[in-house]
Amino acid sequence: MFEDIVKPNLTNLLVLGLVSVALPKLLPQMSPAVGTAVKIVADLLTESEAEAAEELMEALVSSAMAEINGAMSRTADPQQSRQAVEQTVARFKRRAHRRTHQWAADEHQGRHRYNRHLKRLRDAVDQSKDEEVGWRRNILDDLGESLDEAA
Repeated sequence: MFEDIVKPNLTNLLVLGLVSVALPKLLPQMSPAVGTAVKIVADLLTESEAEAAEELMEALVSSAMAEINGAMSRTADPQQSRQAVEQTVARFKRRAHRRTHQWAADEHQGRHRYNRHLKRLRDAVDQSKDEEVGWRRNILDDLGESLDEAA
């Protein structure tokens, strides 16, 4: 319920607009203060939503990287590791798609946010790739290419 309050949507903006128009009519001496208060609230809502989205993205990426690194270290079989990594990435993509489209105002914004998630995972894979050798590095190379294709 409360998460919908900070979600930018037409209803919240309409209510905020009505309050900012009606309150100065009811209390004329409060007009400048109401305008300032409305601007501050709008700025705070926008800023808090952006920070929350970033934190969620970082948590999702770090969780996926931990699963990827764990999958590659659990077994010496490259094929099993590759399958486990692919499943982890598929889960990451589903979660990222669901979260980004849930918070997005429209389809375009959702696609943009989803691509940012993929790019952030790609960057994390590239950083992790430098620490690996052999077949583990090959898996991460292939993973990076598949993330580039999806974005």
